[in-house]
Amino acid sequence: MFGRKKKLKKIPYDLLSYIQIEGEAIKDSNDKQMIVFYAYKKLELVEWYIELLTVGSKKYIVPQSMEQLSGIKQQLQSLIKRIMDTPIPSPSAPLISINYPKGYEG
Repeated sequence: MFGRKKKLKKIPYDLLSYIQIEGEAIKDSNDKQMIVFYAYKKLELVEWYIELLTVGSKKYIVPQSMEQLSGIKQQLQSLIKRIMDTPIPSPSAPLISINYPKGYEG
């Protein structure tokens, strides 16, 4: 395997729509934390690909162009900001509803 370059996986085109849909479906702080963490991990991967293209890596083949990766990076940053700025919805109904008989309400 000496002298062979490793071809990296392409960043999928549906990644951004997945993050956007999940960001709109946030129900609690755990949901928000998980989708933001996922988006940051993908942003980190995109930045690594950009760095490999910038330095002209002899070890890896990046399957996307610098323009594509820069666009994905900007969109990811925008999605992360939008998700972080979105307030977590408060629960509309109590988790447990107990109907007490008259005179025993509390």
